[in-house]
Amino acid sequence: MRIVLHAAIALSLAAGARAADLAELAAAYANPTLGPATQIKATSIHISNLTIELASGTAAPVLAGGEPIGIFFRGKGTYTYRATDPLEASIVPYEGKRAGRDVRAEKGSVSVKASFDRLYIRGAGIDLPKLGAGSADPELSEVFKSHLEHFSHARVTPDSHLLLRQRLDAPTAAVAIADFAGSDEDEYVLDSIEHRDERLYALLTRPSSIVSTVDELRDAIFPVQIAGQPVGRQRGKFVSPPFLLVGVDYTLIADEHDAARLTVTETIVPRTAAQSAFRFDLLGGMFDERGNYRRLLLTSVSDDAGKKLPFHFAHDSLLVGTSDKIAPNTPFVLRFEITGNFLARLGNGNAWLLGTEPWFPQPELNGQFYTLHSVVKCKKPWLPITPGDTVARGQEGDYNVVETSIDKPVQFAVAIAGNYKVFEQKRDNLTIRVATYGGANEAAAKQLSDLAFLIIEFYQPFLGPFPFKEFNIVQINDLGWGQAPPGTMFMTNEAFSPLLGEENRIYSKGVNQRFAHEIAHQYWGIVTKMGSLDEQWLTEAFAEYCSALVVKQMKGDSGYQGMLSAWRANAKDGAFAPIPMANRIVVPWNDTATLMNRMALTYDKGAYVIAVIHKQLGDEKFFNVLRTIQGRYAWRFLTTDNVEEIVAHFDPDKDYHSFFEKYYWGTEMPAVK
Repeated sequence: MRIVLHAAIALSLAAGARAADLAELAAAYANPTLGPATQIKATSIHISNLTIELASGTAAPVLAGGEPIGIFFRGKGTYTYRATDPLEASIVPYEGKRAGRDVRAEKGSVSVKASFDRLYIRGAGIDLPKLGAGSADPELSEVFKSHLEHFSHARVTPDSHLLLRQRLDAPTAAVAIADFAGSDEDEYVLDSIEHRDERLYALLTRPSSIVSTVDELRDAIFPVQIAGQPVGRQRGKFVSPPFLLVGVDYTLIADEHDAARLTVTETIVPRTAAQSAFRFDLLGGMFDERGNYRRLLLTSVSDDAGKKLPFHFAHDSLLVGTSDKIAPNTPFVLRFEITGNFLARLGNGNAWLLGTEPWFPQPELNGQFYTLHSVVKCKKPWLPITPGDTVARGQEGDYNVVETSIDKPVQFAVAIAGNYKVFEQKRDNLTIRVATYGGANEAAAKQLSDLAFLIIEFYQPFLGPFPFKEFNIVQINDLGWGQAPPGTMFMTNEAFSPLLGEENRIYSKGVNQRFAHEIAHQYWGIVTKMGSLDEQWLTEAFAEYCSALVVKQMKGDSGYQGMLSAWRANAKDGAFAPIPMANRIVVPWNDTATLMNRMALTYDKGAYVIAVIHKQLGDEKFFNVLRTIQGRYAWRFLTTDNVEEIVAHFDPDKDYHSFFEKYYWGTEMPAVK
């Protein structure tokens, strides 16, 4: 049979498509059908770094709403994905082999090869085989239905969200999704719109030893990224988002039995082009500490005038359509109504926390740049706590109420409520509140607020004024961790009762350093922001290193040298990958191993690299570097390239480009001389 290639299969679909039809279009994409089937052989498909070879079999066009969007193939085929990015050289073999894939080192690249007997490929702006005349094939249609049902359990962004964004707003952009099924299951994604990259995933099913009682997750298929490369951009450069979220104003009413009513008004601004389809991350549910699944239900989306807008919400991804295209740099207001029993309990059931996960609609990290206004109401006697300047605190009938605001752009908005008592101290223009869990603990609260004031005073000469007028330190009824959203610190029990119980004594080791680390995040991560998880070391490593300076101040050089030795030793655990790949390291079904590998790079190696820079620069130049970063990039996104530029400015006689190439972008370890 003669095969003819054609370009941009979805161009015909773009004509007349409107975001007002978004819900209908998403339903069509989610329920495609097959056209006439035909026999094919010896056919190749090339998409960026992916080559697909269809040896022999049956293929049919896939139709959504009667229009072609892709091809379904059944037969014998193979694919080869070539990772040509040097950063992929170590991570692809690691992840590929853990997932049981065939990974081969080649000259200038690493390849992943696999065979398959089913392929569903859909996309736009790409070349796919144009199939000749065929006939209906009921058997192939049944296989296709089975394929769709099975892959519907994959915990990935719905393919319609990418395809519709291309169709509605970027008809010349190249996008593709390919599902491969055989002895293994993989997915390839080409996204030149939002992430501007291509990714290859192994799709893994949960081992029988790990059972889920949640319907949505019982048959779930989980993606583990094997490879990924930028498309049309360079690593290390800030990726301009399709749109910015610049304002968040919400009211949350916490009712009985973990139920909540949440109204969120968001202001968004398109950045690079006019848009009518906007994608957000939004959790469909979350687990509490007892393993109960808390569902979040999005009931409506409307504009500022109250007009209902179409949306599609599935697998933690939300796509919203507007009636008209919104011009670049033009603010547009969206209003979301959310209900459900999504208040995830913690603290032995006597508190709930909405943390740094997307519990309200939000774009990727590079699009989060919002001021914040919060109103939270919870049933007495529980106390709600939110970050920012206090506008009002009081009571409304059966509810305790807090209203706060932040007038600087932030990420990671949180809200918490529970059985808390608050101790407050004010010095100069800074108020520190310590919320103790389960009752008043004034001695511990005063000790921690005094410590916070001391650490902040230590940081300010080289990091700048503390960024908030109010700082909440909240006890979490757990052990062994801390977190620092804007104007807030979550710390577990050992910081509040270090001598109470053997477990507390174990975890209380190093608690002052952890306390200092979390305070440093108000600068590294809040004032200066990361635009992607590739840049997470800019928040974690710099906070870690600043905490070591606090330890040195408190305990002398021996405490600092101890941390230096621990960083170097721990960094060896992640030595097979460069720092920006830290969040790509996944050990399937082993969250602890995944976490330790990530920490080995973002915390330990990152902090050690900063220590080496400090040694090479000397104190005066090094602290000037920190001052300059915090001053120049205050309330802005920071990149590693920005840091390299500033370091080189203060020490022009050394080759810091090669330094970062070897120790940040590469896997080598520097030495403190």
